[in-house]
Amino acid sequence: MTSPHPAPETSGARPSLPDALGRLGADWWSVIVSGVVVALAVFNALPKIPW
Repeated sequence: MTSPHPAPETSGARPSLPDALGRLGADWWSVIVSGVVVALAVFNALPKIPW
């Protein structure tokens, strides 16, 4: 029985950037975003909110 989808390649080629980014789960995206916010805070690059 044949599948309607072709079999994935098993070569050692690197996946394309959109494929690699699509494999990141929500947990890893939250870690990346929070890391960027922390880096901006450390370098005092966050916008100031006039209260």
